[in-house]
Amino acid sequence: MKYLDKMGTWRRVLYFALLLALIGAVNMSGQQQNSGGQAVTISGSLPAGAAIVGKVGIDQTTPGTTNLVSIGTGGHVIIDSGSTTAVTGNVTVAQATGSNLHVAVDSAPTTTVSGTVANGTGVANIGIVRSVPSACTQSTNFTNSTVGVATAAGTSVTSTTTCVTDVYVNNITNSAVTFRLADKTGTPIIWIGGNADFTIPANSNVRFPLGGVTFANGITAIAGTGSALNLQVNGLQ
Repeated sequence: MKYLDKMGTWRRVLYFALLLALIGAVNMSGQQQNSGGQAVTISGSLPAGAAIVGKVGIDQTTPGTTNLVSIGTGGHVIIDSGSTTAVTGNVTVAQATGSNLHVAVDSAPTTTVSGTVANGTGVANIGIVRSVPSACTQSTNFTNSTVGVATAAGTSVTSTTTCVTDVYVNNITNSAVTFRLADKTGTPIIWIGGNADFTIPANSNVRFPLGGVTFANGITAIAGTGSALNLQVNGLQ
């Protein structure tokens, strides 16, 4: 009987402890509710600094390896001078007024660069490219025009060794006229014409693309009829 009495006492103690725990849980839950729709006010102020101008989302899936910052439409990124930044992906760059812009584009499978290249003040030509025959060792441009090539001894075009690229001859008469072009060596080498000379048809012109033939000691032009042929020689000296 004493044993049963002791068991009953312990049960009453246990039931009482459970009742106290239940009452405490109900009271704590009630304290978390705001009755009557009462607003909650948080006092204090934000830290001093610039105003919020946009939304910035940071996606860092794996800390230390992925750090993506996304700025919505109309957002701007300003990088102070002296910093070095590597950017991958699609990038749109807008030139600020009065500022110098330097952009480094890393190699990629496909790269498209669009824009406008404006030459500075001055002449429109940025540079001149000329094609020089491999036979020419000279570098100074030479052009000479002769009106009315002489007969007999002919007309001296130049007394300097010349690498000739083009020869242009125009017959201004109504009859065919012979033409000869030779260098000025001791025994002149004839490069255009020969014993029968070359015939320029009446009222016509002929272009001789010599492509780098060297006329040693100069050039002599000879016409079969006086005041009939006009001549221009181009080359390098």
